[in-house]
Amino acid sequence: MDTHQVTGGIKNTAGAIEEGFGRMTGDRSTEVAGAARKVAGQLEGAYGDAVDATRATVEHSPLLALGITAIAGFALGALVTGLSARKG
Repeated sequence: MDTHQVTGGIKNTAGAIEEGFGRMTGDRSTEVAGAARKVAGQLEGAYGDAVDATRATVEHSPLLALGITAIAGFALGALVTGLSARKG
């Protein structure tokens, strides 16, 4: 389990509590801040899931991971080269 998954879960829970407290007290700014923290926690958790899945892929299929990295590098190089050619 990645640390981002744990941290994201904590932020998600804290945000839900803060959002509920804001809703209960009628404090709109606390409610919105809690909702924002909850979304940030969900995003960080999703990032942790992606990191975990990437690690598993690299461990179980290193050649597949190498191929994906090569394709991504080629695409990024083509994008950068195409952008710099337009400027010139």
